Amino acid sequence: MNQANNITRIHVGVDVSKKKLDCHKPSTKNTGGTFKGFANDGKGIGALLRWIPKGGHVVVEATGGYEEALVATCHDLGVPVSVVNPKSVRDLARACGQRAKTDKIDAGSIARFADMVKPAPAPRPTRAQRALAAHVDLRERLVADRASHRNRLARETNPSLSLHLRSVTAHLSKTIAGIEKQIDALIASCPKMSAMRRELRKLPGIGPVISATLIALLPELGTLSRKQVAALCGLAPYARDSGAKNGKRYILGGRAKLRRRLYMGAVSAVKARTPLAAQHKAMVARNKPKKVSLIAVARKLVIRANTLCKPLASLSYAND
Repeated sequence: MNQANNITRIHVGVDVSKKKLDCHKPSTKNTGGTFKGFANDGKGIGALLRWIPKGGHVVVEATGGYEEALVATCHDLGVPVSVVNPKSVRDLARACGQRAKTDKIDAGSIARFADMVKPAPAPRPTRAQRALAAHVDLRERLVADRASHRNRLARETNPSLSLHLRSVTAHLSKTIAGIEKQIDALIASCPKMSAMRRELRKLPGIGPVISATLIALLPELGTLSRKQVAALCGLAPYARDSGAKNGKRYILGGRAKLRRRLYMGAVSAVKARTPLAAQHKAMVARNKPKKVSLIAVARKLVIRANTLCKPLASLSYAND
């Protein structure tokens, strides 16, 4: 939960889908608020931002990308906007006795959640950060597509289809290589990003892909505490204790893409002869599950990355 801002804001809840934006804004009269739907395109977003009251603070759930156009437009026009965890919104709705689920109800639930939690407005990314994040996201999607086609190729018995699949995977590999060059160029063009990558590459298990992912998807790197950076990456262990029972710790939430990349970095780190590999081996020797031990290594990696980037936090990104 973010600390409440001292500024009083009018929270407008927006339930986002691929084609539609269902909005709830509070009413000046005690009528429970006003609902309205808009198309999830440039025209609809413009109409939505004209519809919200002066001083409105737009609050949306993270929906896997469908919210990005609205968030970017809010940043461009100086409208406060926050992206919140859908599970947290739903948990609060259930706690308030709200069992039904429609787009309009969800928009109202988001607004109610924002009124209670008062999320801080998301910082506006620079053009360099946006471009890097977009390239990193596209690369990840293409890598997933290539893996899917390779798996299909391994099972395919039809020679003609195998030929097509080989052609598609070769094209994807060429495209991915081109995007990786663009990512390198984007990072090299920004002194802060370039300096961060140099520091991150000093860590075992963190190569070009993971360093770019951290810079793109964790802009807070270098400004957080140990606990904050672990939680943000979904690598912080949470207790499940009750009375005399000490339950197993578990990880929850955070930015899934970062967690996946850091886990792969941990796998690479333990394969090398590094202190992290020795720590992993010692945990396994104490009967810790291998996956739990790898998560612990991933947590150490991002904490060390955050520490290395602290001296660079005061630098400005390109195109600020």
